[in-house]
Amino acid sequence: MDKETLQKCLHAGKIAAQVRREGALKLAKPGTSFRDVMDFCEKRIVELYGEVAWAQMGLNDVAAHFCPEEDDQQVSKEGDVIKIDIGVHLDGWIADNAMTVEVGSSKKYKDLIKASQNALKAAIKLVRPGCPLWELGEAQHSEAEALGFTTVRNLSGHTIEQYKVHGGVSIPTFNNKDKTELQAGWQIAIEPFVTDGQGMIREKGKATVFMVEKEKGIRSPYARKVFDFVKPRQGLPFHLRQLSRQFGKGPAALGLRELQQSGIVKAYAPLAEISQGIVAQFEHSMIVQDKPVVYTRHKDDEW
Repeated sequence: MDKETLQKCLHAGKIAAQVRREGALKLAKPGTSFRDVMDFCEKRIVELYGEVAWAQMGLNDVAAHFCPEEDDQQVSKEGDVIKIDIGVHLDGWIADNAMTVEVGSSKKYKDLIKASQNALKAAIKLVRPGCPLWELGEAQHSEAEALGFTTVRNLSGHTIEQYKVHGGVSIPTFNNKDKTELQAGWQIAIEPFVTDGQGMIREKGKATVFMVEKEKGIRSPYARKVFDFVKPRQGLPFHLRQLSRQFGKGPAALGLRELQQSGIVKAYAPLAEISQGIVAQFEHSMIVQDKPVVYTRHKDDEW
């Protein structure tokens, strides 16, 4: 990785870490609007001279891929377990990070949250060129089990490339026997999802997060307008709230439906634990070196 690219990663990471913590602090207070916090995070990224890759969240058994719609009235409630996942990029060089808060004064899930933190710390300690992926997964799963929980086996960390959230290599959260070795210079995100449930997720509910999969002929003017609006994102996620604000709810839905039917856009529905187990998540992005460069770590992070 050249010096200029490294600086973009470091800068994006600093912004992502700050916005993640600011958003989490807001969500931790009962009565806070999910939509307003996600709006705040996107605005804050721009204020700090970053580019928005995404601002998403997950509530209780939902692990990932949720973003509130324009008319969403949900607010945080005492005892909720909320994941906030913030992505920032500079010229496509992505910083991906996440953390979990328990709303209010309840501490019912403090051990679950601690298990995810411990899992992330344990995996980061192993990151070096030549480390097999199964070792990273084993470390995460062992830390989860030590406190009586398990990792979500069909969610994983991943490599990161320019404008690619998932660069093609998955970082497991358990020992899946994958002998693939980390390579010097890889950008990776490690994100142990830890649960008190069975440890598997499935799609649940309406999709509000989307990504462009490929470009081909578009028939209707509604679909063309939506596509032209999201094309500059170069494959990074977009969400329904953006489209409804730009085009109105009806036209946005019509255009998006055609793009999905044509295979141009793929929908990503919320991912929920199959037994309704509560899920905690912590995540950092890093560059693989003999001592990894963890570029999304905030000074107040304990993991």
